[in-house]
Amino acid sequence: MKKTALFLAMASATAFVNAETIEIPAPTFYGKMNVSQEFIQQEDAGSYSELNSNASRLGVKGNFELNEAITAFYQAEFQIGVDGDQTDKVDIEGEEIKYSSAFTKRNTFLGAKGSFGKVQAGIFDSALKASQKKVDQFNDLQADIKNFVTNSDNRVKNVVRYQSPSLAGVVLTFDHINSEDETVANSQSMSAAFTQDMVYVAVAHDIGVEGAGIDVTRVVGQLNLDGGIQLGALWETEDDNGESNDGMMVSAAVKAASKVKLKAQYASSDIRKEGATQISLGADYKLAKNAKVFGYVSDSETDADSSGMQVFAVGAEYKF
Repeated sequence: MKKTALFLAMASATAFVNAETIEIPAPTFYGKMNVSQEFIQQEDAGSYSELNSNASRLGVKGNFELNEAITAFYQAEFQIGVDGDQTDKVDIEGEEIKYSSAFTKRNTFLGAKGSFGKVQAGIFDSALKASQKKVDQFNDLQADIKNFVTNSDNRVKNVVRYQSPSLAGVVLTFDHINSEDETVANSQSMSAAFTQDMVYVAVAHDIGVEGAGIDVTRVVGQLNLDGGIQLGALWETEDDNGESNDGMMVSAAVKAASKVKLKAQYASSDIRKEGATQISLGADYKLAKNAKVFGYVSDSETDADSSGMQVFAVGAEYKF
């Protein structure tokens, strides 16, 4: 009798699960390979060359309906070192250990969205980092603003995000970043972004993301004009326990021909290094919808003696 009752209970549970089973479509597999050959000349120092893998990645992503009102979504993305030089790091008893790794974590999360907006949790670009959108014309390359203008282009872990639906073109984003340590305060990253037709404007703010007592504010603007012209600007200020430093950059891109894009960017910042300036010029040539070759030159210097550096690079990018 007990066995019969147990069987009936299991059968009922199975029937309930089957009735509630959600059909999940197969995920989309995607990737990007970007490599560049770079020649670097240091002021009053030697020159050298290197092959760089520029944020090459592999990932899977997808979404499925939980009900008529809510859609679940997910992504798992990993960076790969096409040049074979990729490293990762792990904290062991307070000591940061670096090691060779075929894969390192990029934006990986799960979430749900609906008329209420979006909620997601995992590891991904902070609201402040994401606010720059496409204003950095040399993103993921040596001339990326994260290497020169800012300390705050962070991919944060242990984060829960809420993003509002678009309200008259305005989207609000708030990240709660768990420290997972009773001796370290949690941190926050937030932004308000306005998009309408050719205009994009965003204001973002970090509280404690870079460390205790460090607050960062960023303002971004981008204008997409007829004729394939794109203009952008970014300003940022970092307050480190009462000491403030600023950084800025302006950028421009123009579609000079059906397959050619010309780019220029100027940056000035005291955030990473005092008196830093950088000028970058580049061009992309589109081979196909998902493939391009590119080249760029970048010249940077700071107030420190013998700190100038010139970079000459050519590369290729394939997306799939």
